[in-house]
Amino acid sequence: MSVIQSNYAKGIIAVAYPSIAGAATAMRFVHQLAAAPAAGDILELAMVPAGCRVIDMILDSDELDTDAAATMTLDVGLMSGAFGEEGARTSGAEFFSGSALAQTGGSERPSLKTAFRTSKSNIDRSIGIKFSAVAAAFQAGTIGLTVIVSTE
Repeated sequence: MSVIQSNYAKGIIAVAYPSIAGAATAMRFVHQLAAAPAAGDILELAMVPAGCRVIDMILDSDELDTDAAATMTLDVGLMSGAFGEEGARTSGAEFFSGSALAQTGGSERPSLKTAFRTSKSNIDRSIGIKFSAVAAAFQAGTIGLTVIVSTE
C-alpha cells in the first residue's frame, strides 16, 4: 500500500478557502491515473481547509476498469495525518464505501449519512480515495472530486 499524492497534496496547485463566513465554497480536484493502483493504495486527492466542514461532494471518474467482470471499488474518506504529509497514512470511508463508479465511469453523490456529519478541524485535512479492490483490466483515466465546504 502506498499514498499517491495529487498535485494539490504536493503543493503544486493552490486550494481555495472560503472568504465569507457561512458561505459554501466549491473546490474541484482532479487527478490523472496513468498506472494501475495496487490494492490498498490511497490517492490523496483533496483538502478540507482548517475551520471548514464538508457539506456535499460529487465524485466523478472515467471508466478505469474495462474488464467485462470489472472489480475496482473505491472508498472515499478523511485521511490520517496532515494535508500533504508523507509517510504511512490511512483513509476512511465517510463519504463513499465500496463505490463501483470506476467500473463504468460517471458521477455520484454520497448516500452515507456520515458524509453529511463531518465536523470542523483546526488543521487542513486530506480526503483520500482508497482503491479497495483493484481493476481487473486497468485503463488510464481521470478521477475527480468536487468538494463543497462551509465555515458555518
